[in-house]
Amino acid sequence: MRAEPTPSEERAGPIHLPAWAYTIVTVASLLIGVTAVVRGTSQIHVAQDSDLTNFFFKSATYILHGDLWHIYAARGSGLTSTYPNFNPPLSIFLMAPLLALANALHAVSYGAQITIVTLPFVVLVPVLASITVRVLRRLYPEIPETQQFLAFAVIALSPLTWQSLTPWYHVEQPLMLCLLVGTIAALQARRSALAGLLAGMAILTRTTALMPLVALGVLLLMERQWRHLFRFGGVAAAVSVLAMIPFFLVYPKDTIYSLVTWRGSSQIGGNSIWSIFAYSGDTNSIRHLLNALAERLDTYSVVLFIVVVAFLAARRGVSAFGTDAWGVVAIACLAVPMLTKTVWPYYYLEPFVPLLIWEFATMYNRRGGVWRWPVLSLGYLCVAATLSQYIGFTSVGYFDRVSVGLLEFGAMLAFAIFIWMRMGARKPGVGSGARGNAPERKQWRLGQGHMFDTGVPQSPSPVSPQPASAGSAYLPPTVPPVKSAPQQKRPVHRQPPQTPSQQVAPSQPLWPPDPVERQNPPTPGGGWPDLWADNNQPPRR
Repeated sequence: MRAEPTPSEERAGPIHLPAWAYTIVTVASLLIGVTAVVRGTSQIHVAQDSDLTNFFFKSATYILHGDLWHIYAARGSGLTSTYPNFNPPLSIFLMAPLLALANALHAVSYGAQITIVTLPFVVLVPVLASITVRVLRRLYPEIPETQQFLAFAVIALSPLTWQSLTPWYHVEQPLMLCLLVGTIAALQARRSALAGLLAGMAILTRTTALMPLVALGVLLLMERQWRHLFRFGGVAAAVSVLAMIPFFLVYPKDTIYSLVTWRGSSQIGGNSIWSIFAYSGDTNSIRHLLNALAERLDTYSVVLFIVVVAFLAARRGVSAFGTDAWGVVAIACLAVPMLTKTVWPYYYLEPFVPLLIWEFATMYNRRGGVWRWPVLSLGYLCVAATLSQYIGFTSVGYFDRVSVGLLEFGAMLAFAIFIWMRMGARKPGVGSGARGNAPERKQWRLGQGHMFDTGVPQSPSPVSPQPASAGSAYLPPTVPPVKSAPQQKRPVHRQPPQTPSQQVAPSQPLWPPDPVERQNPPTPGGGWPDLWADNNQPPRR
């Protein structure tokens, strides 16, 4: 006779995904990318239709002609004839051999050239998704397989990811994000020299990488992590400066104009909060002075906002080595589309990746309610994907320009506020400090007169529990120790009745699992129900 299963035995087990699930998503992602690139190039008719043909290919041509340090002499076409290439040089050097291949294949049309140069960069999207999953596994070793797969699929298939490659063809952005995510992961593993190397390469790929790095620097400074700060910042600065010195020395005028001077004189776009001050009329009016001042203030306002947020986060207990540092990085990335004077749709990708990593890695230790769901990641994906449909269009008047700028600013500010609120929604006793990534997990259970190590920290006494460490990111619910019932002789076919101390309390949260039921160390990849349980027209850049 077989005993009836107990309620705890009827609970659904973890969901295991087949290995080929990731392969299918990867293939689908690449097919989407190839189709988007080929189809998108059909809309390229003149050079100024794409930043690749308008700036980057012209710079890469200097490299192919052997004039490596002259790439910042390139200028735009038509209405953008005074606009320089103000992207860092790493992506230009990667494009040069691909442009040479396009020339060798006699690809004379703009569309054919863009297709040949862009297609190899398509693979960076599933690579970024893979790096994201690896980081999530490190931040949250018990992350369910279904949650890992969702993160991979959202990055690999997201419209925010693909619009940076097409129709905008900023092939450097996924590369920069791969380097940036690797930078933060290396820093949190306390490999500060490697983190500095990756950070320097990220800066040489795209200038917006500076913003989250400033936030990390402030967190390290507030923690007085001098050794990591100097190694991380020193290596990053050395890599960046050494790579840029030849450009400033050989062709200083062009390089200074492209990377320093021009930015402050470029006009205000119609998708920014600064459009309130935009004016192109009488040069002697007060409005013209306000316009000139606003044109130069946007970068400073972005940096100031990031410094203040990182400072307050550090005062709140957030560590550069803790999981909540990813939330600070997400706010820092949001500052660019929120406060810069010209906003383009591909700007929205950079906040999305750290936001997804932070929210997915911390859902299990937030207080019960809305913050146990990925509301910010999926909500941001919907809002940003909708804004991307029209944010790059030409405005039709002053009120249209101002209203869109206010709408875009308000949306980004709202998500920054929500991130800040969620950082304060940690469970009581759960810290965000340096030991918040993968703490050692121990649990002691009384039984048969001795102690058993079962892998999760618990107090051996229900009267005087041990205090939780300030930096612990994972604290399972405290459960009183279970006293084993006296052994009795009983027939093998009969199921002994359970004592109240052996039964799972109905009010016990479903996640993390009850340590009384789980006597073996946990394995990565829990069940999905446990996870979701509610317990408790200007220049482009």
